[in-house]
Amino acid sequence: MSSNILLIKTHAFGDVLLTTPAIRAIYKNNPANKIYYFTSKWSSGALYNNPYIAKTFVLDDDALFGRKLYKILPLIIKLRRYKFESIIVFSASKFIHFLSWLIGAPNRVGFGNSSFINHKVNPSVLQNHYAAGAYNTLLEPLCIPCNGTKLDFQIKEVCIPENLSTFLKKYKSNVIGLFCGGGKNPRDTVLVKQWGAKKFIELAKLLSADGYGFLLFGSIDDRKVNTTLKDELHDAVFDLSGQYSFNETGYLMKLCRLFVTNDSAPFHISYALAIPTVCIFGPSNSKLLSPQLPFCRYIQSRVECSPCYGNDIFIGCTNPICMENISANDVYKECKSLLSKNFNYENVIRFVGTQQQRT
Repeated sequence: MSSNILLIKTHAFGDVLLTTPAIRAIYKNNPANKIYYFTSKWSSGALYNNPYIAKTFVLDDDALFGRKLYKILPLIIKLRRYKFESIIVFSASKFIHFLSWLIGAPNRVGFGNSSFINHKVNPSVLQNHYAAGAYNTLLEPLCIPCNGTKLDFQIKEVCIPENLSTFLKKYKSNVIGLFCGGGKNPRDTVLVKQWGAKKFIELAKLLSADGYGFLLFGSIDDRKVNTTLKDELHDAVFDLSGQYSFNETGYLMKLCRLFVTNDSAPFHISYALAIPTVCIFGPSNSKLLSPQLPFCRYIQSRVECSPCYGNDIFIGCTNPICMENISANDVYKECKSLLSKNFNYENVIRFVGTQQQRT
């Protein structure tokens, strides 16, 4: 017997990506079910070509975060026609719970004690477990077994430009990806999650002395910090910021033997693609966001007030010392440890070789 199931997670990209193990579990439990997903435009790339989703419904971010019901209601009316058997809300937001109630379903599952959901899961799990595992607990009221916490992410192939191909030929398999920006999405801005250009330059100089070159990732908003690195490191870096979507970025990240990042969407993409990763945490909590896997390392700031940022809107910080507390040597040691294990070495050689044959 099949039924229509709606999943709702409106933000942000990394958080939506962290729900993909639950999507897979629902499908594996009964492939006859039709799975639909309601999210924001900013986050929709996390679900690009997901093989388990029948259809994704996307709403503009300003409508959702501005709570503009006149823009939301047409989609609500459309969703009601699907006569969902179950709705799972990967959020403790009472407003999103309210939307699920408007859409209507006999089973509405979510975190918290909202009267708009009838299967309530204690939200404390969000503060005590890796996020993908916490989201899996929403499956329990529907008697759906979990299917692990591996993230599903589909990359989109891009044509490698000639100048990037030349850079890759120079460094061969010795390319490290750096994501120096982030901390900004349509709902929230937490720039204190950035380690800073100065620290990334110090790290890059240490790794450059070992013969590594660097691909700089990021959006248009990250071009300023990437330009600072390029001005200091010159031909040892290649800046990709502002040129590619998240899914295309994932494709280019596969060129990297190692990825070093702030806590932001590219960290979760890197893990999903099994790229050895070092992630730097200051205000956010590595326990909740970093998987415990041999190819993933994290460095949590050791200052007393870290971590201070959870799932709510960031309240701000007048003395953001947490990231300053993490030294380039701290990160360099973790990088060298991962590089010595050659987790991704053969994969990078094959992938880079394939790209060079095409150019």
